[in-house]
Amino acid sequence: MQKGKMKLKNTKRSKNRVLLFPLLLVLLGTISYYGSIFLAKDENNPIFLRQFIYQSLPFKETIVPNEKIVTSLMQFFSKVDINHPSSILSEAQVYFQEEESTPVMEEGKEEVVLPEEDKVEEQEKKNLPLVYLYNTHQSETYTTSNSEPYNIEPTVLMNSYMLKEKLSKMGIDCIVEEENIPELLRIHQWNYASSYKLTRLLMDDAKKENPSLTYFVDLHRDSVGHSISTTTIDDVSYAKVMFLIGLENENYKANLAFTEKLNDLIEAKYPGISRGIYKKEGPGVNGVYNQDFSPKTILIEVGGEENTIDEVNHTMDAIADILGNVIREEML
Repeated sequence: MQKGKMKLKNTKRSKNRVLLFPLLLVLLGTISYYGSIFLAKDENNPIFLRQFIYQSLPFKETIVPNEKIVTSLMQFFSKVDINHPSSILSEAQVYFQEEESTPVMEEGKEEVVLPEEDKVEEQEKKNLPLVYLYNTHQSETYTTSNSEPYNIEPTVLMNSYMLKEKLSKMGIDCIVEEENIPELLRIHQWNYASSYKLTRLLMDDAKKENPSLTYFVDLHRDSVGHSISTTTIDDVSYAKVMFLIGLENENYKANLAFTEKLNDLIEAKYPGISRGIYKKEGPGVNGVYNQDFSPKTILIEVGGEENTIDEVNHTMDAIADILGNVIREEML
């Protein structure tokens, strides 16, 4: 009789185990499905944000990740009573409540305090652009010789993209103005002389959308011959640069001081690359060049129409080197 009871008892346990398997499968599927929705639907969810930040930050090696999935599941199922499958539901509820409030650090470990970083790195992490690159005379071109391998149209817009790439490698985020300026002039029925009026509107829009913008760089190309627009430094051919300052901006002295700093630095490190600072005012010229928009608005003439892409690219290396380091120093 005793043996009969034992056999019946064991049979019940076997049935419970048989029932437990499909329940576990259903539960795991349910947890995965609703858990993914739970984590993804609410951007304020701390688990979602924690995982997103952990996967995104460049210094994530210093942050202790969440427990391994296998370990978590083992801990979860170790608390389940195999004789009472319904206990899975109660444990699942407790599990999710604990998970939501669990910090990133493992138990017993103190929170990692990140070292202080300079403002440029902070800007990069927050994806806040500092530099606005634009071309008032967007259709200014360079020679088409040797441009075929690059599969790119040699215009001053190319300069903006080059400079953006080089500054980005230094951790300085930039925005390139991509609006088709000649087309916008045509649509508004404005003449070529209204180009600065148009780019001023684009600058206003960019600043409203990105208040972090501090430096505004208008890249042009001069109309001089190759002998005037080119120099060789350490056997490398560069397109020369010339800075332009409008004296009809009532606050031009601030722009001039910033431009003089850049000119002195680039000429010191790359002797012969600068043609100097050209100051313009009077009848028949713009005289302001949107430099009243910000004391950090500069206009740079890069080379001439006979310069090649390689020569311009070398010059953009030099500009990025000087401008990037000035920005880093000023953001400390």
